[in-house]
Amino acid sequence: MSFKKKENNVLKYLNLALSFGLTLAITVYILYKAGTWLDQRLGTEPLFMILGVFLALATIFWQLIEEMQGSEKPAKKSKLETEQDKQKKT
Repeated sequence: MSFKKKENNVLKYLNLALSFGLTLAITVYILYKAGTWLDQRLGTEPLFMILGVFLALATIFWQLIEEMQGSEKPAKKSKLETEQDKQKKT
């Protein structure tokens, strides 16, 4: 593997880690605040706050798994590229 490919690979995973961390922090904060607000309005002190945090964590980890699976799959060829490959072979 050349140096350029290694550098691109490192940057790809660094980007994934930074976006995951930022998305995690923002989502947890927003759903925590929304849960706290609902708890104050309805008088159900920790219920919606806890549900909001767990919902945020579940959503973020689901998104991370999808992102990791998507980054490992090779890019699909379009129909046009497939037809061009067939024409080259004949």
